[in-house]
Amino acid sequence: MKKSFKFGLIAAGMLAVAPIGVSVVNTSVPVQAVQKIYGKGKKYTIPSSYRGTWYADKSNVKSVVKIGAHSFNGKTAYHQNKKAIPDRIYNPSTKAQFREQKRVMNAAKNIWSASYTKRSDGNYLTFAPWIGFEEWYMFKPKTLKVNGKNVKYLAYSNGYVNAKYFKTRSLAKKY
Repeated sequence: MKKSFKFGLIAAGMLAVAPIGVSVVNTSVPVQAVQKIYGKGKKYTIPSSYRGTWYADKSNVKSVVKIGAHSFNGKTAYHQNKKAIPDRIYNPSTKAQFREQKRVMNAAKNIWSASYTKRSDGNYLTFAPWIGFEEWYMFKPKTLKVNGKNVKYLAYSNGYVNAKYFKTRSLAKKY
């Protein structure tokens, strides 16, 4: 008789808790829509000559940059169609347009626009914010003679500052 009483208590307890478990499982979770990133194309494939971890020893530039097959410093790089970005995003004139620009910039904060920029000494691979101002990173692979050997480095410019990035910290300190 004691076994059937215990079984009855366990069964009653499970039946009492079952509706609570079902209600937790069936509750709806609000899903927020992803903010549209205008002009976002496919991932940008970065040439192998740029890939790797690079070091510079200059106070006004990042000391380490990491370039992957589709990324720069941990952010994914994409092709960007600037014509697909409405003018109201670049040049907002109303409070609503300023809010939309801020939402787009926030949605795109973890991605880069990658493209080539033509400069006087050739084409530079450029990483820039999706919609941003005065922040870009331009790189071009070059070589330098060190102890009779050619050493590859990345020439860097952001329009204001120039630097050299090397594969090792010791070369960066020397040059």
